[in-house]
Amino acid sequence: MNLAYLFPRRMEKAADGNVVLDWEGQFPFGAPWSGQHNDALSYPRVLPDCLSARECADIVALGERRLISSASVEGRSDLQSRDYRVGNISWIEPAEDSYWLYHRLGMLFSYLNEAYSFELVGLGESLQYTSYGPGQFFNWHIDNGAGGASLRKLSMTIQLSEPAGYTGGELEFHGVSEMPGARGQGSAICFPSFLAHRVSPMQHGLRRSLVAWAYGPAYR
Repeated sequence: MNLAYLFPRRMEKAADGNVVLDWEGQFPFGAPWSGQHNDALSYPRVLPDCLSARECADIVALGERRLISSASVEGRSDLQSRDYRVGNISWIEPAEDSYWLYHRLGMLFSYLNEAYSFELVGLGESLQYTSYGPGQFFNWHIDNGAGGASLRKLSMTIQLSEPAGYTGGELEFHGVSEMPGARGQGSAICFPSFLAHRVSPMQHGLRRSLVAWAYGPAYR
């Protein structure tokens, strides 16, 4: 492809105070560039049935054994209002009863990242077990933020509830109308952490899920 405009390689201030732009011999308009497209960055990937019903039940037991607290978005004061997110969470930290789950997610992230080709190093946070009941929701947001959240590269949600067990509570993405298999129990939905998404208001039942974030070097 050819660029509409090539940025200067160097910018220096001359003695007269003017800025001198240097393209190292290249003409800045219509310069050739070999950048490669990655259309996968705009869409989530769905991996149906990556966990069995028994494994989903084991994860629910792990989450329920931890202290469940009202969900909030740590460190982002603009999102603290309960008008933004209403739900319940607990944190499944690395422990003897959860090592297997961390190993499984590590493999899933490695496989699903084949489409995105991000540089990933590991999970920077404990796993988040979430539950939403009638009237609860999580409004439009992205998973990137300040501090450690700026290192989130890939997000993953695993559906733990049977799809017939609740209505509403859809995981939705801007610009994505259909995600076949995403609602199925044990399905993993993986996406770049900068994609805007939400959990629509719950109508009936209980929606349980597991959320994880893969970390990598800051965008540059």
